[in-house]
Amino acid sequence: MVPLQVLWAHTDQRRASGTSLAAIIPIALVGAVVYYFGRGVPQIDLPVAFFLVLGSTGGAYAGAMAAPRISERVLKMLVAALLAVVGLKELHDAALGGAALLHTSLSSLDLTRYLLIAASGLVIGVLSGLTGVGGGILTVPTLVLAFGIAQRVAQGTSLLAILPTSALGALTYYRHGNVDLHSAGWIAAGGVAATIVGAAVAQWLPERLLVALFGVFLVVAAVRMWPRRKGPPVSGSGDAR
Repeated sequence: MVPLQVLWAHTDQRRASGTSLAAIIPIALVGAVVYYFGRGVPQIDLPVAFFLVLGSTGGAYAGAMAAPRISERVLKMLVAALLAVVGLKELHDAALGGAALLHTSLSSLDLTRYLLIAASGLVIGVLSGLTGVGGGILTVPTLVLAFGIAQRVAQGTSLLAILPTSALGALTYYRHGNVDLHSAGWIAAGGVAATIVGAAVAQWLPERLLVALFGVFLVVAAVRMWPRRKGPPVSGSGDAR
C-alpha cells in the first residue's frame, strides 16, 4: 500500500506510511480469520504470534517516533532495499528450493526460539514503524527463513501478529498528522473484499507457487519504490536555441 500511494496518488512517504498502517488493521483482521478457519486446520500459530507481538509493539512505537527525523529519500531507499533482499531470497527458494519450502513442526520450537522470535519482532516493529511497510512483508520471510515455519502458516500468523503493531504505529503517525483517514477507509474497504479472496486462494495454492508470487511482488515493489534522481531544473531564461 505504501508504494501504490506514493506512485499512483503522489502521497508523500510519511503520510503514505501512516495511512497504510491504519488501513491494514481491518484487512489483516479479516485475513487472519480466513487463515484460521478457512482450511479446517488453522494456518496460524498462536504462540508464535504472541511472541512476535511481544517484541514488535514497542519497536513499532519507537520506529514511528523516529520516522519524522529521517529524510523521505532515506525512508524510500530503506523500504526498497528491504523489499528487494527479501524478494530475491523468496524467488531463489521457489526456483531452487530452500528454507521457504521447508516445514518445521511448530511443537519443536522451545523457549529460546520463542525469545528469538520476540527479538525478531522488535526489529521488525522498528522497521515497520519507520517505513509504514506492513510488518507481514518482513515477518513472513523471517519466520520462514530463520525459523523454518511453512510459508502458509507464516502468512496467517503474520496477519494476526501485525494487528497491535499496526494499530500502535497508526496512532503514533496520526498524532503527528500523517494519516489520511478518508484514504485509509477507501483502501480498507477494497482491501477487505480482496483479502477474503486472496487468503482463500492462498489456502490451496502449491507452496512453491505461493513463495514465487510473494517474491515477484516484493521485487517489483522494490524497483518501483527506489527514489529516482530528479532531472536538472528547467531554465526560465526562454533560450530556445
